[in-house]
Amino acid sequence: MRERRPRRWSVRTKAALGAMAAAAVAFGLGVFWARESIGARWADEAERRATQDAFQVVSALEAGRQPIGFDSPFVVVLADGRLGGGMDAASGPSPERAWPGFAPTVGWGTRRLRPPAAEGGERPLRTFVVGTTDVLPPERIRRITGLDDVRTAQRLTVYALASPRGAEAAVATFDRVFGLGLPVAVAFVGLTAWLVTGRALRPVEAIRAEMAGITAGALDRRVPVPPSADVIARLARTTNETLERLEQALVRQRRFVADASHELRSPLAALRGTLEIPLARPERADWPAVVSAALADTARLQRLTDDLLLLSSEGGRPPRTGAAVDLADIVEEQVAERAYVRGAPVFTCDAERPALVPGDEVRLGRVVRNLLDNAARHARGAVHATVRPEAGAVVLTVADDGPGVPAADRERIFDRFVRLDESRTRAGGGTGLGLTIVRELVTALGGTVRVTDRSTFTVRIPALRPD
Repeated sequence: MRERRPRRWSVRTKAALGAMAAAAVAFGLGVFWARESIGARWADEAERRATQDAFQVVSALEAGRQPIGFDSPFVVVLADGRLGGGMDAASGPSPERAWPGFAPTVGWGTRRLRPPAAEGGERPLRTFVVGTTDVLPPERIRRITGLDDVRTAQRLTVYALASPRGAEAAVATFDRVFGLGLPVAVAFVGLTAWLVTGRALRPVEAIRAEMAGITAGALDRRVPVPPSADVIARLARTTNETLERLEQALVRQRRFVADASHELRSPLAALRGTLEIPLARPERADWPAVVSAALADTARLQRLTDDLLLLSSEGGRPPRTGAAVDLADIVEEQVAERAYVRGAPVFTCDAERPALVPGDEVRLGRVVRNLLDNAARHARGAVHATVRPEAGAVVLTVADDGPGVPAADRERIFDRFVRLDESRTRAGGGTGLGLTIVRELVTALGGTVRVTDRSTFTVRIPALRPD
């Protein structure tokens, strides 16, 4: 049996459902609070009217008048617990019916009583305002209550009902209104959230559609940036910046591949010619010279391949680590190696310690070697290197007494396969990648390299503390 995949809700649907749930909770709490507030307000008003009527009933009884014409139903209770008059049957308990809850008392207050059970079941509690009269003579009590057997003076207790009809009617009206209005309000909030979310996500859909049409051959396209300053606009700008970097990387890669193909084709063609010509007439070939020329071309190919692998490998950008390397030791060691090379310029070094920098000796040694080799190819007779700490950095300079680098080419020479015209004619010309490798490795260490004078290269690498 094929398993059913869970349904995936869209962002608009999730936003609408979330807004509806939040609105239902908020409206529900608000309706509950309003309902309770309305009920309590009407109940307080009914209790206030009952209190006012109770005072007037007590005043009428004390004056010997028949208490009639009051809004609040009431009951008059004698000292022995009998009912001596009061409310009508439609508003509450009949005076003719004995009700044990109407007990005689002294003073004023409120009391919640439950009327006797009717056919429909138990009735809810009702609030009564309780008040007492002064001691009345028996003849006055007989005249007011119609009870002929009253023989002693006594106090009368008045129970005035705080009628719940107003509160019940107000709450019922409130329930009817919001019973119909609450679902409509929740649905309206959900629809509004659905429409607003759709409008807000319209730029995202435009970005998605544009990204879907971008291929490796069309990296010059950019996603539309909405005029707002919200997170979607920032997403669009970040996407365009990423596309810009990808386009530049692709352009550099294509140029690198083209230059690498050209650079590899020349030594390969030379090596092939070196081998094919002697093979045509092997009896006349100077085989030691042929092998020597082939080895020279092979060495050139090997150097070029090593440089290309270093630049293209992921290890070409070493991370900054806490390993401390003394740059002065590396410079002095490489300068010493070149002291006995025949035909090479005179190398000198001036190093100050400590010159501790992060990295590893192999890559830092490659930086120093490439700079010294580049200086040796252009120098007339002397190359001088210096190492000195300076303001939280270690500064390496390599200078030669050659013609120098023209100002217009001082940045271009760090590009791949760039060699100035003079260096191309030299027998010992490099691969055109040495200075590129220097910049890649130094930049990975957080440093900089530039030509500060016609023939002076300056490398600045953040220093490590001596401890």
